[in-house]
Amino acid sequence: MNEVIKQLTDHVSIRKFNDRAISEENVNAILDAAMRGATAGNMMSYSIIKIRSKDTLKKLAASCDNQPFIADANLALLFVVDNYKWHRFFELYGIPDAFPEYKGPIINDMILGMQDAMIAAQNAVIAAESLGIGTCYIGDIMEQYEFHRQLFDLPEYTMPATLVVMGYYDKKPQRRSRFNRRFVVFDEQYKKIDDDFIRGMFSEYQDEDSDFAKKFYKRKMDAAFFAEMRRSLQLYLAQWMDL
Repeated sequence: MNEVIKQLTDHVSIRKFNDRAISEENVNAILDAAMRGATAGNMMSYSIIKIRSKDTLKKLAASCDNQPFIADANLALLFVVDNYKWHRFFELYGIPDAFPEYKGPIINDMILGMQDAMIAAQNAVIAAESLGIGTCYIGDIMEQYEFHRQLFDLPEYTMPATLVVMGYYDKKPQRRSRFNRRFVVFDEQYKKIDDDFIRGMFSEYQDEDSDFAKKFYKRKMDAAFFAEMRRSLQLYLAQWMDL
């Protein structure tokens, strides 16, 4: 198997780091890889905030749904949807005067920025793991709107897309299973989804006597962090649209 493909298919999230430091050379290599990711219109509608401060990492361990391992990371990269810089560019060079319909970034800009940010983040993850550095995505960075905006001094038309924590590790966890390809990859158009399809897709977890669905819903969708994420996302999205 191709070494790059093997690396991708062997990916696991690392949540236990050792004390070994990531060199500045490797940090710069990871950032260079991130910034070469595909980007809509070559606009690079994102920013990357490099976090090494142990104090900041401890704060993030608490604010991101109380995950202590974040504080043990040697590096975290915050990928931010960023339409603010282009907005300021347009203001500086007279776009609102030349095009009165321009009132600021809209939802299109935000979605493209989210795509750009996540592509850059995945490039960073692949680069880090090629160097033997473990990674873990932290989606909870989208919560705690007020705290995270203040912590990182985020201006208007920005929002955290994802946080990636990085560090060396002593033991790699066992790879978790994924859904069978036939439940994810469809030919030419979306597949008709019937009850048998759903039963087959979740057969590893759920049978007629199992309460997996209820437990999963309770743990995720009915959890306090999920409600907080919704609240914060509504506040972030209000910057780009009238919510």
